[in-house]
Amino acid sequence: MTSAATLAALAPAGVLRAAINLGNSVLARRTAATGELQGVSVDLARELGQRLGVPVEFVTFPAAGKVFEALTSDGWDVAFLAVDPARGEEIAFTAPYVVIE
Repeated sequence: MTSAATLAALAPAGVLRAAINLGNSVLARRTAATGELQGVSVDLARELGQRLGVPVEFVTFPAAGKVFEALTSDGWDVAFLAVDPARGEEIAFTAPYVVIE
């Protein structure tokens, strides 16, 4: 069971707004036929929403920099970004979920 504090931190509006960076097709992309989102970031967001018991709303961006910029306008609740020391001053990073060489 998810605690109220966890829900308040990750999905304060009762929906998980997941930032999806479409600038790296290894992590996320749209299918050509349907435009549906797929990829590691999309799968992780869906799983997190399921575990929290809330719906997921995908907020797409053309590049990681745009994801970071949207932080100041409360544009998303969770994001999937490369660990960056400068961004780490404003974002709490988890352990890596994927390593790209």
